[in-house]
Amino acid sequence: MINNFKALSKNLLRRKALLIANAGYEAINIEKVISRKIKIQKNKLFVKGAMIDHSARNFLKIDLSDYKRIFLIGVGKGSALASLSLAKILGKRLTTGIALDVKKPKSIVPALPADRHSSSFKVFIGTHPLPSKINVEATQKIIKLAQEAEENDLIIAFICGGGSALLCGSEKEMRNSILATKRLTEAGANIVELNTVRKHLSEIKGGGLARLAYPAKIISLIVSDVLGNDLSMVASGPTVFDKTIKKDAENILKKYGINPKMFCLIETPKAKSRSELRSAIGDKKYFKTTKNILFVNNKNAVSAMVRKAKQLGLKPKIRSLKLKGEAKNTLGLLIGSKKKGEVVLAGGETTVTFKGKNFGKGGRNQEAVLGAITRLNTKNLRPETIFVSFASDGKDNTEAAGAIGDYLTVEKAKKLKLDPKKYLKNHDSFNFFKKTGDLIYEDKNSFNVADLMIILRK
Repeated sequence: MINNFKALSKNLLRRKALLIANAGYEAINIEKVISRKIKIQKNKLFVKGAMIDHSARNFLKIDLSDYKRIFLIGVGKGSALASLSLAKILGKRLTTGIALDVKKPKSIVPALPADRHSSSFKVFIGTHPLPSKINVEATQKIIKLAQEAEENDLIIAFICGGGSALLCGSEKEMRNSILATKRLTEAGANIVELNTVRKHLSEIKGGGLARLAYPAKIISLIVSDVLGNDLSMVASGPTVFDKTIKKDAENILKKYGINPKMFCLIETPKAKSRSELRSAIGDKKYFKTTKNILFVNNKNAVSAMVRKAKQLGLKPKIRSLKLKGEAKNTLGLLIGSKKKGEVVLAGGETTVTFKGKNFGKGGRNQEAVLGAITRLNTKNLRPETIFVSFASDGKDNTEAAGAIGDYLTVEKAKKLKLDPKKYLKNHDSFNFFKKTGDLIYEDKNSFNVADLMIILRK
């Protein structure tokens, strides 16, 4: 799945690191995951390995005969391909559906009912990380579909990372969301803080989709890109009861020196005060007909990477599945805990805090690798040490998925007279690794489960 695997495999150790990375991608390949985890037998839909309210089950069983109509809604990165893959499994049972994604899927043509036109399932391509009028148009169609669903109908939803930017119910929300996202991101706010604010700008996030669809049944298959797998934060939780209140959003804005009065903050479907929330007075009826399932997360990818490392005769150690912090420092700090013969593996989401005005091009994974090779003294960056960091969905804020860095990178930079510190200061990691030939490119047919990292040393 790594398109330039051969070009990057300049020695045996690099090849091993890339094989481990590739195994991670294989484990979250969208079509393979859907085929492996979702089956239909005798008109019963089985979802294997379902995690409902963080309780593991062998499978979730849904009798499709209980429902008059079946709808599909996809939101977020990879949701279009996931929805279309499921549409193929459902076949004539599917009534219609909508997916809002960042790219159009290439490989799947859904098996829709023979008497219905293929346009019964519509895919909209929205903008990310900032919403646009395209997002608003698509979201309004999703809202309309949800409102049309009745008590005897079933909605199956794929909720994936990136949905917070894609879902945008009105132009007013769009304007508020763009401003809030820009200001909070530049200030270094984390994804939980950002999504808390986004929820309170929206009628569809923070449980809003569940309210709009009530009393229809919702099975929400959630692909987590959030540290700790808080389902209410994935895509800002459109089908999940929101435990934050409007006051929380106000406090986050104030924390970063932003006036809350600049935004039209609203309350999500529930109690309006902390005391009501604690005493469960809030109206939870909208969520009684909804099942939220942790469908895929970074543990699936990292576990596959562990297995591959063992097959290669290496000793893998999972450092963290909730890694966070400033991107440029992350990998350099991880190597300090590494023992001889270990492969350190991690998953998480780091942060890039922008300073100055002249920013280059790159993503947090590329910056993490550039930071690692810059941080370590060149004498300590021995030939047997390799850093790899990559976005699980293959898009690290650029067309590249991430980067690989080692002493070969340092030597190539010296030959080209590139100053890693200068590129790091300018957040221009993409152009640095483009020149050294160390960018990773991937098929981009995998689920978004945040970022994955490897440190390998003999």
